[in-house]
Amino acid sequence: MGAVGGHGGVAYAPPVPEDLWTPVELGSGTTVRVHHREAGRGGRPLVLVHGLGMSGRSMRPAMALLARSRRVLAPDLPGYGRTRGASRTLGVPGLSDALERWLDAVGLPEVDLVGHSLGAQVVADLARRRPERVARLVLCGPTRDPSAPTWVGQAWRLLLDAPRERPGLLLVAVTDYLRAGPLAMVSVLRHAIRRPEEQAMGEVDVPTLVLRGSRDPVAGQQWCEDLAAVLPQGRLQVVPGGAHGLNFSSPDEFADAVAGFCR
Repeated sequence: MGAVGGHGGVAYAPPVPEDLWTPVELGSGTTVRVHHREAGRGGRPLVLVHGLGMSGRSMRPAMALLARSRRVLAPDLPGYGRTRGASRTLGVPGLSDALERWLDAVGLPEVDLVGHSLGAQVVADLARRRPERVARLVLCGPTRDPSAPTWVGQAWRLLLDAPRERPGLLLVAVTDYLRAGPLAMVSVLRHAIRRPEEQAMGEVDVPTLVLRGSRDPVAGQQWCEDLAAVLPQGRLQVVPGGAHGLNFSSPDEFADAVAGFCR
């Protein structure tokens, strides 16, 4: 997708995301106004789901590229970004259910679904439960690599990744992490690493791309190879030189991979 440009060499600005809020009733009976960013028109809707502690803001660089040719949406899941939390902290199943309810509320019966980091677990859970709603699935930098089986180990790998990312991502992360709350993040991470992910992924029977950066310390090469192998319709793609936050720090490569797979 490369740099911004237009026909005949005339430069043009990428689509500007619109901020929208949609009331969503969660399984607990609580109704929250879910915030999402949206840009682009046409094609099958593409939904980008952020990772632990982050928000849809982390998807903006890639969203600007992908929205040139299709409708792209990036929600803030309950408890993250500009969407307030539910009455209790939601783990992966609760976030997956909230995502499905949001899809219902905005009128999206079938989508291409992309999840980054913990968001990969969330979208995979939705695809496992409701495969008819997911045409194509992308798991970018997926957690939970069994070679780091504790939340401390996972957090350490995130720290190792930090200097490999664009500085702008760190600014987004600090703001979003403070909004989400460190205690809530640790609670969700502890729950996520206890999930039997390999078994669950074996039940995700939709076309799936596992995407990682070659310098990603969070989602290791062996883990991603194993994940792609256990997925009934899985394949692996590695972005040379990419870190964990491909969607922000390597948006061109991320957008090319997603657009190439989600046709």
